[in-house]
Amino acid sequence: MHRCRRERLHRQANRERRTSHALAELGASLMQANGAKDLSKDKVGILVVDDRPDKLLTYEVMLAPLNENLVCVRSGKEALRCLLKEDFAAILLDVNMPGMDGFETAALIRQRQRCETTPIIFVSAINDTMNHISRGYSLGAVDYILTPVVPDILRAKIAVFVDLFRKTDQIQRQVVERERMLREQAIAEHARVEAERASEAKDRFLAMLSHELRTPLTPVLASVFTLEREKDLPETMHESLQLIRRNVELEARLIDDLLDLTRISKGKVQLSFEVVDAHTLLRNALEICHSDIDQKKLELRTDFAAEKVFLQADPARLQQIFWNLIKNAVKFTPNGGQLAVRTSNGSDGGFCVEVEDSGCGIDPEVMPRIFHAFEQAGRTQLGGLGLGLAISKALVEAHNGRICVTSDGRDRGAKFTTSFQTCDTEVVPESAYTPPAVAERRSVRLLLVEDHEDTKRSLTQMLRRRGYDVHPASDVRSALEIATNTEFDVLVSDIGLPDGIGHDLLRTLRAQRDIFGIALSGYGMEEDIRRSGEAGFAHHLVKPVDINKLDSIIQAVPV
Repeated sequence: MHRCRRERLHRQANRERRTSHALAELGASLMQANGAKDLSKDKVGILVVDDRPDKLLTYEVMLAPLNENLVCVRSGKEALRCLLKEDFAAILLDVNMPGMDGFETAALIRQRQRCETTPIIFVSAINDTMNHISRGYSLGAVDYILTPVVPDILRAKIAVFVDLFRKTDQIQRQVVERERMLREQAIAEHARVEAERASEAKDRFLAMLSHELRTPLTPVLASVFTLEREKDLPETMHESLQLIRRNVELEARLIDDLLDLTRISKGKVQLSFEVVDAHTLLRNALEICHSDIDQKKLELRTDFAAEKVFLQADPARLQQIFWNLIKNAVKFTPNGGQLAVRTSNGSDGGFCVEVEDSGCGIDPEVMPRIFHAFEQAGRTQLGGLGLGLAISKALVEAHNGRICVTSDGRDRGAKFTTSFQTCDTEVVPESAYTPPAVAERRSVRLLLVEDHEDTKRSLTQMLRRRGYDVHPASDVRSALEIATNTEFDVLVSDIGLPDGIGHDLLRTLRAQRDIFGIALSGYGMEEDIRRSGEAGFAHHLVKPVDINKLDSIIQAVPV
C-alpha cells in the first residue's frame, strides 16, 4: 500500500474512533434519559452475528442491561433469514466467519431494500486494521470495533441506534396515522358532500311534491267557498261542503308539516315575535278542533286558571303548537272519551298548558322517542304522518319553552304539558288588534296569471263575484299581450309558468309601469318567499289560496 494512502486511512480511522467515542457518550446519556422515561414499551430487535458460541454469550451479557430483544445467530445465512422476518435497530456483525464472512454478509444485507439503512457495526480481531476499516466502510458500515470489546462503549453505541430506531418508527407511525386521518377526512368530506346533495335533492323533491299537491287544492277550496255562500242550498249540502273544506284544509296542513320538518332540520324556522294573549290562541285552536271533538262525542273540560297569559311569541306558531297537541289528543282518544285542557301559572310565573286525554296511552318503551319525527307509537292505523309532536317540540324550544309528556301506559291516556315565559307587563297583544273594516269596497283591476286551468277559472269567478275587473292569462306571452292593451293595478301571478317565471314577468311589467305584485305558488319554502320579494312581489301566498286573505290584500293596495 502506498505511504500516502496508508496515512490517509490512519487519519480516517482516528476520526472514526473519535466519532465512536462521541457516540458512546451520547449513547450513555440516552440510556440515562431512557431510564427516566421510556420511549416505547415495545422491545426492539438487535441482531448479533458470530460463529463462536462463547462470543455470542459474551455479547448477550454485555447488552442485557439494554433490556431489548437480542437475536443471536452463528452465520451470515441465518442472519439473512432473520432479516426476512423482522427489522432490527442495529446489526453487530463479526468479520471473520467460516463460509460467508462478515463482508459478504453485509453486501447481501445491503441488497435488501428494507435493510439499506440498517446500522451495521463490524467486530474484528485482525491486525490489518486499515484494510478492514476501508472495506467495511465501503460496504456501508456505521462503525468498526476491534476486540477486545469494551462493554460500556458497545452498549452506548447500540443504545444510540436503538433510540434512533424507536424515533424513526415513531415518526413513521405518525406519518401513517396522519395519512389515515387525511383519508378518513377525505372520506368524511365526500360523505358530507353526498349527504348535502341528498338533502338538497330531498328538499327539491319535497318542494316539488308540495307544489304538485297544493295546486289542485286551490280550485277545490275556491269552489267550496263559493258554494258555501249560496243561500238556496239545503242544509245537508252545506254540511257536505264543510266536510270537503275540512279535509282539504287537513291535506294542506299535512303538506305544511312536511315543509316545517325540512325547515326545522335546517334550523330555518323563522318566528315573528310579538306580545300575544295565550288564552286567545288556545281558544282559537280549540275552535278549529271543535268539529272533530263533537264528531267523536268527547267530553271536553277546560280550566283556564292562568292569570298571567301574555307571552312574547309568534302567534301563528304558538297556535300551531296548541292545535297540534289538541289534535293529537283527539286523534288518539276513542269515541266518548274525555279531553281536558287546563292552564296555570307555575311557581316561576310561567304560562303552563296541559292537554290530557283518556285515550290509548303511550307504552314505556315508546316514551323516549315520542317526539321523534314519523313516530306514531305503533298506531299508524289512525292516520297522519307522525310529525305533529316533533314539530311542536321544535317550535316550543324555539320559544325557549319546555314540553313533556306523561302516561301510565297503554290505554291509560296521556298528558302533554308545555310551559312558556310570560311578559312582565300586561300590554294589549298585537294579535288582538283587527284591521278596521273597509267602509266601501273598491273595484281593482287585476291581471291574473295562472297556468293551472281549474285554478285560473275558479279564482277568476270568485274575484269577479267580489267586484274585481279580472283579466286572466295562462302564460307570460299572453300576460304581456294583455298588458299591452289593458290597464290594470295589480298583478296576481303564479311563479312557475309554461314559458317563463312570474319573477321575470313582474320585472318586465315594472319596467313599463308601477304595478303591485302578489305571488301565488305551491312553493312555500323560505328561499321561494325570499326570491319573490327580491323580484318585487309585495306578498307571496302559498296554495291553496285563502281567498279572504287575498281579498284583504287587494283591498289594501294603494291604487
